[in-house]
Amino acid sequence: MQQGNDMKNKSSVQSNLTNSVQNTIKEKLDDIVSAEVDNAGEITPQTWKIVAHNITKSVKSSPAMTSLLQNIRGALYSTVENVMTNTENDSMSDNPKAQSVLHRHVTDEVTCHGNCNMVQCEQLAIETSKHMPLKVRRQALNILLQSVMSEVTANVNWVQIRCNIRENLCEKDNEVFSLSLKVHAKLLQSSSQACIKEGFINLVEGMYLYYVDTSNCSSLPNFKNGIDVSDPIHGHVIQISHLILEAVKEMPKNWLRYGERRVEDIVGVFVNLLAMHTDDSRFNLPKDILFPFHILSVLDPKAKWCTQWLHAAFGQHLFLNTLSQNMALVTFLVEEILSYLETYQNGHPGDMPENIIPGCIVKYATFTHTLSVLSQVVCFEKGRQFFPVVTKTTSELVSLEVMLVRMIMFLNSGSSYKSTVCMTPSGFEVILAFVKKLLQIGEEINENLMKTIIEPIKYRSMQPMKCNNIPCHTMKILLHLASSSTKISCLLGSRQKHKLSISKLNRNQNTTNTSAVGMRKTRQMNISLERQFSARSVRIPSIGNTDVSSPAKLIEHITTILMKHQDLSNVDELLSLVEMCGKLFRIHEGLSMLDAMNSQLISAVIVLYKQLSSEIESSRYCSAHEYPLKIKAGNPPHAVYMSLVSFLTEVASTPCGLYALAQEDSVLQDLLTTLFQYSYVPWEHPAFRHVVSLITAVWQGASVLAEESYRILTRPLCNLWSEFEDPLALMSGSERKQIEATQHFINVIYTFIPNLQEPDSSSEGTLVDTDMAPRTLAELLTFDSTVEPWHYISLLTLRALTTNMDVCLYLNSTIKYQEKLLKLQSENMSESEIEESRMKSNSVNKCIIIDKCSLLRHQILIATYAVGGPSERILPAVVIDAEHLDGDGESNLFCSLPPPKLASATRKMRSTRLKGQTDIQRFLQDTKQGLHDASWLSHARRAYRASCSDDIKGSVLLDLLEQVAKLSSNSQYQLSAPLQESKYGVLSPEECLGVQVVIRYGVELHLLQESPQNEENLTQLLCLLKHRKCETFQGLDWFAATVFLLCGGNMERCQSCIGNISALPVTPFLWPAHASAKDNLQSLSQHSAMFGHILELLIKMELPLAFSALQLAGASWWLICRQWMAQCFWNVLDWSEICHWLAVSILNQPDFILYFCVSLLQHIQPKILQAASEGNLWEQIMCAPMEGFHVGDQLPVMEKLAKRYRTSVLHHLLTSLNSTT
Repeated sequence: MQQGNDMKNKSSVQSNLTNSVQNTIKEKLDDIVSAEVDNAGEITPQTWKIVAHNITKSVKSSPAMTSLLQNIRGALYSTVENVMTNTENDSMSDNPKAQSVLHRHVTDEVTCHGNCNMVQCEQLAIETSKHMPLKVRRQALNILLQSVMSEVTANVNWVQIRCNIRENLCEKDNEVFSLSLKVHAKLLQSSSQACIKEGFINLVEGMYLYYVDTSNCSSLPNFKNGIDVSDPIHGHVIQISHLILEAVKEMPKNWLRYGERRVEDIVGVFVNLLAMHTDDSRFNLPKDILFPFHILSVLDPKAKWCTQWLHAAFGQHLFLNTLSQNMALVTFLVEEILSYLETYQNGHPGDMPENIIPGCIVKYATFTHTLSVLSQVVCFEKGRQFFPVVTKTTSELVSLEVMLVRMIMFLNSGSSYKSTVCMTPSGFEVILAFVKKLLQIGEEINENLMKTIIEPIKYRSMQPMKCNNIPCHTMKILLHLASSSTKISCLLGSRQKHKLSISKLNRNQNTTNTSAVGMRKTRQMNISLERQFSARSVRIPSIGNTDVSSPAKLIEHITTILMKHQDLSNVDELLSLVEMCGKLFRIHEGLSMLDAMNSQLISAVIVLYKQLSSEIESSRYCSAHEYPLKIKAGNPPHAVYMSLVSFLTEVASTPCGLYALAQEDSVLQDLLTTLFQYSYVPWEHPAFRHVVSLITAVWQGASVLAEESYRILTRPLCNLWSEFEDPLALMSGSERKQIEATQHFINVIYTFIPNLQEPDSSSEGTLVDTDMAPRTLAELLTFDSTVEPWHYISLLTLRALTTNMDVCLYLNSTIKYQEKLLKLQSENMSESEIEESRMKSNSVNKCIIIDKCSLLRHQILIATYAVGGPSERILPAVVIDAEHLDGDGESNLFCSLPPPKLASATRKMRSTRLKGQTDIQRFLQDTKQGLHDASWLSHARRAYRASCSDDIKGSVLLDLLEQVAKLSSNSQYQLSAPLQESKYGVLSPEECLGVQVVIRYGVELHLLQESPQNEENLTQLLCLLKHRKCETFQGLDWFAATVFLLCGGNMERCQSCIGNISALPVTPFLWPAHASAKDNLQSLSQHSAMFGHILELLIKMELPLAFSALQLAGASWWLICRQWMAQCFWNVLDWSEICHWLAVSILNQPDFILYFCVSLLQHIQPKILQAASEGNLWEQIMCAPMEGFHVGDQLPVMEKLAKRYRTSVLHHLLTSLNSTT
């Protein structure tokens, strides 16, 4: 019976509850759904799902839905109450566990509270009131601390409870205050974002109460008396502020979980708290009262909370938006900084009680806190938009530049005292950090600001200089500017700044589309470029009086004085000066302005460098040695010595700096030896490889290269070996690291290619033991074994080395690599059954196995036997494809010379009209007997421009040379004609091999007829041009070989042609072998250094992306072009383009050769950028020819460059040329 009643009651309750919910839903939502359906218009079978989704979304977010949920909760609550009332006499109802389960089920599911919780919260709302006794409040607060905060804040009594605990924060009773503060702390530690928001806002409002209540005015901390920690009011304010700070630092970690609306409320409340004192109408308090901003400053002077808030984009957006709506706070920040700088006095508080923070410390903390906040705000574009700010006191319009000048002036004024700055070190660092940040984000540094920066050292430069008199802050600011690629131009006096980011540069007409992978790698290279100097800014070193008008010259002047006096009283300052000068001298613009070729600083540094080097060397053998320099025990000479080494290395990284150091005996030798003797040689750094390649371009560096050759490559080879023996790589089967290590080693080899003379031949070992790796270049190039991976690496090394035709001749003469490669090809044959991976060769019943090594050997043999440009020879690929098969399906590989088939051109040549006369040919015939003056030369250039798209005959080129030579009055390079027999007229074995290469090339191009007389005539010509006896092979005279081919092997025409060429001003640049005739072999002449300096400066301005890519690869475009010009562009350009290059050089001034080199780089720039992203830039430049390059197509580019730069460039080229002679 009882069960029947229970079932009946249960069914009745369920029915009533269902009807109630249905009626409520219909009442609340029927109208909304009908309106949404009407607004949807026509509903089709294709759109009904979309309409239903939109209606559901609208209903869920409507106020009616919120009201409906509340009604349902009420209905559930009433139903549960009725059920509990009806079952109160049930036996199970007496069970507390049953009641608890029922209550917890209802509470969890419908998120409402039972009667006991409702009553408890109502009781807490009453007992926490400030009108209740302290004992009652303590008990209520303890109960509140033990409650679930999410349930309390959801209760209807929370509003009253919140007000009560906020008022208890102002209670003088420490226990009540502490309990109330703990309640807020528990709210802030809750997992509910709603609780955190409620707790934080209530805590901030509790802080407001201290300042709203005027009765607390006398008790609040102030600037006069400071903060007394022992005072209850002071202590309470500090504790509240501390909790606010902790919450502010912690909340940004989970801001994304809070929701934008909650975060906006939190940020808004906190910013209003910071700006509380800026609202004069709200608080009628004395002016010296410490507001929350000041107290927070004491607790967090470096504004770490601001760092947390601005760390992510979400916080940046909300905080800066809120700050923009409260400009009074920004104005206060600016006023506080300027006021502190104006009113600061270098005084320290007297003896103060232990628990008191004096007002002067509060002011200092406020200043540092303000500075820290503002320095982080102005890092963002939106933060900089707050400026300029109008101050309230003086109505002054304050910009960031004004603030920067004021702060630097403040530091400058402090430098006049005995101490470096007039405040604590931490304050100095904060100001200096702010100054650096403003300088970094500033787009321009005007003249007034720069004068303010250098004022202290400019004033001291007129007085006797000492290291300890140089202001520390000035040194750090200048060093910061010198370390920035975007600000160093300000030190050099350049005011024109064109900032080009990667995104903008990619829209340049010279760029091309690359693969997605390549673009990602390009972005990873982090290339940040700027075109800092206009055409008027190209200033080349010239001799003149010392002018300290620019900051760079002033820095150099001061450093020079200290170096000459050998003042080491303050080593740190001297090291900063030397580092700064190194950064100025390492860029081409700095060397141009600071006159590197006549720099007194470089001379002074060299003197001190030699002295310290001698002392350090002596100290190794005599510990009791007394140094002539007065150096304190704490400042060892080794630090200064290493700084000077770094400076000299920076100077040697540009052609003009290299020339300046080359004039000093043994400096470059000692410097390079020092770099190689380090325990760690940084070959992986492109800048190091770049410097090494430059230094080894002169005879001092070349001698070190020869002496140290046995161990230079030891470490790179060991690193390469370790990658191939890496157990993890062997187990995983990944070859990525091995490929990268091999490419890195080949890049190191390319570093020496323009300057390498001979590999070390002292080692006689071979790679018989497979566990042994080669340690020197000689061991690597033995080719006595095919042990892998070293055989393949040796082939890659040989391919890199033989891109230099002189090195190719030397290696073929000494190690006979062609014979060894042919032998290896012959041994790589099989007489057995031909498998799928083997193909028939031209040898009967034999085949050459095609693999990566045989293909690479095949390519090297073709490249070193056949000479020609991209249209004259085609180098075979090193991948297995159909290219290696002839028409009969047989392999093109060979094992004897000459090859069965030379790699002749198969590409379609440009259409020419050699059958008729060109404009330049007709012009030369018509004007041969006329007057040859400047007007004639102008017309000749015009005639050549009209015919530059056609090939030029050798006879036309010789006629042009003869007629142009009539204009030249420059006879300082002219040779006596006819050429007389030289007493040094014996060719080396390498030159004899070169003669065969030249003859073979001439016959292939039909420039020479096959005759034994050709070899005899060319040998005679080369002997006649020898000027001194050479112990070692210095390279073949490729220009003389070119003249020989132009003249068809006729000796009389060769002598006449050489005589005409030697009379031209362009000869020293066109014919490097002849230009160095009067100098020591491998010496660096001034005109050559000037040529390289201007060339790299031009490509830096005109082709910044290519220049940066070259630097990232450690390559010097000057050295590459220097090698190509020494080879007369053989193996780089087609013969027709070489003739055009000679014609352009003959018709124009020497500066046109510079523009020609720039046009070469411009032509291959897209390939260079792609290769740089893949890490094989060197291989792209040296192994891949100039495909598609035509002088006629690039002539407009050269003429454009000539119009832009000729006035400055030509003057300095000719001046350096006259200085050389």
